[in-house]
Amino acid sequence: MLDYVKETPDVLKTNIEQYTTLVDPLMKEVQQKEIKRILLVASGSSHNACYCARSFVEKVSGLEVRIIMPYTFTYYENDIKENDLVLVVTQSGLSTNAIEALKIIKKKECRAICLTGNKNSDVKDVADVVIEYGVGEELVGYVTKGVSSLALFLDLFAIAYSGKIEYLDELKKAVDLNEEMIDQATSFIQQHYKNFSSMSWVYSCGAGANYGTALESALKMGETIHIPSCCYEIEEYIHGPNLQLTPQYNVIFFDGNDGASRRVEQVYKATRKVTNRAYLISNNPQLSRDGHVLSLSDTVSSELSPLVYLP
Repeated sequence: MLDYVKETPDVLKTNIEQYTTLVDPLMKEVQQKEIKRILLVASGSSHNACYCARSFVEKVSGLEVRIIMPYTFTYYENDIKENDLVLVVTQSGLSTNAIEALKIIKKKECRAICLTGNKNSDVKDVADVVIEYGVGEELVGYVTKGVSSLALFLDLFAIAYSGKIEYLDELKKAVDLNEEMIDQATSFIQQHYKNFSSMSWVYSCGAGANYGTALESALKMGETIHIPSCCYEIEEYIHGPNLQLTPQYNVIFFDGNDGASRRVEQVYKATRKVTNRAYLISNNPQLSRDGHVLSLSDTVSSELSPLVYLP
């Protein structure tokens, strides 16, 4: 799993350099009609990656982005509008819930488009078009490289769609910081190894683009170390979930380095009054530092911070 984490920066750099070729199949689809909304149908880590990209895609493309899980889409919420671009996402191309969602789209006589990491997988027999988003090979079930590469693909599509290529430089900067984060996070874990290796409950808290980061954080810890692991929006965390807190609880906050940073800091510091197992990932230069704050040498816009924080 860590091998794939370490491969991620090089994959992302390559995908940025080749972004026109990478997103061209999807660009051809959107040239066929006017779109006003992107509907992303995804589950698991793909769902979380969509949330990581959503803020940037909306900001750059000007399109509304809605994210929905395949089961909910299949059985309850599949009212596709004329100007919707519907994208079903499955990294493996084998997820049965994604395949069922594609079947629903076809029944509605809409274009069934699938984003995947493997275009030769089962989805090829159902989708009208299968588009690879540039993850390459990732054989471990707990996907990591796929999360970052999917978020980047959606970001690159927004740039290509809007023609705002000036954002490419900031994407490159985010990828450089992704690489730095791998080293810094490794050291941070060693620094707090006693706490991190003895966790029983953990909350991951984020908002905006970093709601996706927090979702992925909670999922990965539940998957890999098998403990109760929940995700909350920053302010919702103090509307009930915080009442469970004891000194044994672990809480990780993701700061978007934006206008909400002061509030994130307040909630983090209040949590530290209850438990010494609270941590903050932030690059806000105005933030007071302590041993439980992980930061890097530089920062990017809030909308791209998930690409930096995911490792």
